[in-house]
Amino acid sequence: MKKRELYTGNKPFAYIAFTPVDAHYADSLLDSLDNEGYRYWLNDRINPSEKDMTDISKRLLSSYATVLILTENAVNDRLIKAVMDNTVERRSPIVVYKVEESEGITEYLRGLFERFSQVVVLRAWEQGFSSSNSVRQVLATTKGLTEEKAERFYLAGIEAIRSGAESNEDIVKAMKNITYAANGEYPPALHFLGDIALEKARAGVESYSTAVVYYKMAAEQGYLDSIYRLGCLIADGEGFEAAPSVAAKYIAIAAVKGIADAQYRFAEMLDEGKGIPINREDASNWYKKALENGDRRAYLKLAYRYMNGDTVTRDENLALEYFEEAAKDDAADAYFMLANMYRDGIGAKKNAEKSMDCFLKAAKAGITEAQYNYALCLQREKKYVEAFKWLNVAATEIPEGERINPDVLYEIAECYAKGNGTDLDRRKAFLYYYDAATRGHHKGKMAVADCYRRGIGVPVNKKAAGFYNPKYTEE
Repeated sequence: MKKRELYTGNKPFAYIAFTPVDAHYADSLLDSLDNEGYRYWLNDRINPSEKDMTDISKRLLSSYATVLILTENAVNDRLIKAVMDNTVERRSPIVVYKVEESEGITEYLRGLFERFSQVVVLRAWEQGFSSSNSVRQVLATTKGLTEEKAERFYLAGIEAIRSGAESNEDIVKAMKNITYAANGEYPPALHFLGDIALEKARAGVESYSTAVVYYKMAAEQGYLDSIYRLGCLIADGEGFEAAPSVAAKYIAIAAVKGIADAQYRFAEMLDEGKGIPINREDASNWYKKALENGDRRAYLKLAYRYMNGDTVTRDENLALEYFEEAAKDDAADAYFMLANMYRDGIGAKKNAEKSMDCFLKAAKAGITEAQYNYALCLQREKKYVEAFKWLNVAATEIPEGERINPDVLYEIAECYAKGNGTDLDRRKAFLYYYDAATRGHHKGKMAVADCYRRGIGVPVNKKAAGFYNPKYTEE
């Protein structure tokens, strides 16, 4: 008997029943099943052990139909009897592939017709297995796809979607092709449908369970993208209760197998100790692997490390190079770091023009410190109106979780005090000085003391002046 690839998934399949001594009869039958793309499982042990019997029982219980190779040997076989009893109990359809003719077999068939509601009998010497419409009908749900066919359906569907299907009809057809491939348990198709289901779940249209089922089916076949996606869902508590330690195992598998996204995420988990102990040195190595595999996010992580000598040898030139690469992807933090490096001559010669340009890009991306520093650059160029605008942006458009920078308040006060970029307004100048002072700004305290002492924007108050600047106490 030829070596066969037996089905072990969760889709409907047929259980092939025969006695070990009749194994030679099975080859033509199994060739037909293979050619037609049916899913099946069979016992390939001549003398099943107790462990084998347990496995046989599990597969038999989960099968959709039974195909019996009927011979004189099968009529009185103990295992065949157990198979038939189980099939009757589950009311499963049965296909009988009769390879011999005798009174005993005829009597056995009468008993099957009495016990089973759906029996199809084929005479092996007269009728080919795949030529029977009755057999096709019985085993329709066990029909699968070869990997090659499934791939063709999947690629056809994906190509139609990516090329921009012009009508709903084209999109429906494309999705049917992908779904057909998924029904054949083709992992990329299962993963694709999982992604669609995940988008719907995140939009609140349906539950996460559909996406999880698709990902699990693909993951069971070792599809790394699905293994990684399950890890992320478990880590983020989407469709699961968040379990960082479990998530780390999934993500680690994908990382070890070379999935760049997984390598980057695993490095972050090592960096932050999420689900696994903190190990910043290992994290650096995984960031490097992710970068080698094309994950450009690792440029920024490694740039900071080379800048500070964090678990790697300090290298300001390499840090500058990596920040430059990260900036090509519009990473705001990279622009801000480059602005500081070009301003201070770190890793490169000082370049005020490049520094100012990088501060502007980081400022537009919402980095408050960049907005403040860009305003200072504008002030040096005497572009006071533009500088005042950016100082107010830095004072009002503060990212969630950040505190206002007292330096910004002090500079706005200076603008009002000197009429730079706005109307001269000593009262507003005092209020901004005061706000900066209450936040611990030293120059702000000195300015408030001076305002109280001299009555600038506020009535003279020598006691208050002494409070903000002790040198005025005696006065």
